[in-house]
Amino acid sequence: MTTQAVAPADAPLPITIRGLSKRFGGVPALDGVDLDIRSGEFMTLLGLSGSGKTTLLMALAGFERPDAGSIRLGEAEMVRTPPHRRGIGMVLQSYVSSRT
Repeated sequence: MTTQAVAPADAPLPITIRGLSKRFGGVPALDGVDLDIRSGEFMTLLGLSGSGKTTLLMALAGFERPDAGSIRLGEAEMVRTPPHRRGIGMVLQSYVSSRT
């Protein structure tokens, strides 16, 4: 008898991004981004200001529609899925100046 591991229904889905591109006017913010995040994997985005980190996260969350490419959560294509149907949360970082 063989057994197969089954993920719980609420297990995190893998994220697959292929060929994601986004331009603002003539400026490319994302240019053919490919990314694989395995189920349950912890990952970070690091880069200089203006390198596309926020644009990538906004596209993943559904707040920015890419010009080209694919975003998959598990087997489901998400590019045209509205943010409230994606099950993704996003909190933007805000710089707070201290008063002295």
